[in-house]
Amino acid sequence: MDINKAIAALNNPMRRQILAWLKDRTNFPPALPEHADLEGVCVAYIQDKAGLSQSTISNYMGLLK
Repeated sequence: MDINKAIAALNNPMRRQILAWLKDRTNFPPALPEHADLEGVCVAYIQDKAGLSQSTISNYMGLLK
C-alpha cells in the first residue's frame, strides 16, 4: 500500500464520511430481496446520501478502494 495515496484518499471530508457510513449497513435502505445474499451497498444509495453526482461517487469509491 502506498501511504501517500492512502493519506490523499482520506484527505477529503466526504470520503471519510462515506467510510463511516459503510461501517454500518443500517445507514442505507435494506437490500432488495433478489440481492439479499450479496454484501455491500448500492452506489446509488451512497450517491443519494452524499448528495453528489454518480461520477463523483464512482471516483471517490475508486480512490477509497
